[in-house]
Amino acid sequence: MREMTVRQANQNFSQVVAAAERGETIVITKNGVPVAKIAPQPADRTQDPEWRSAFAALKKSLKSKPATGYRVGTITEDDKYGDGEE
Repeated sequence: MREMTVRQANQNFSQVVAAAERGETIVITKNGVPVAKIAPQPADRTQDPEWRSAFAALKKSLKSKPATGYRVGTITEDDKYGDGEE
C-alpha cells in the first residue's frame, strides 16, 4: 500500500487511477493524516464484502416494513397515457 499527499494525488491523478486498475491501494494523506483510500473495485460488485453487507442490511430493512398499497397487475400503455379518446 502506497501513501501520497493530496497534492501529489491531484497532480498525478491519472497515474493514481492506473495504479488502482493494476490492483494497488493508495492512501491519501493531508498533513500526514490519512483522509482517503483509493482501492481497486471488483468488476462484479456482488463479490465486494462491503456491498454485500449493505445489500443485506437493505433487504432486512425492507422486510421489516409493512406491505402497503395495492397490486393491480401489469400497467398497459393505455393506463399510462389514456386510450387516445378525448
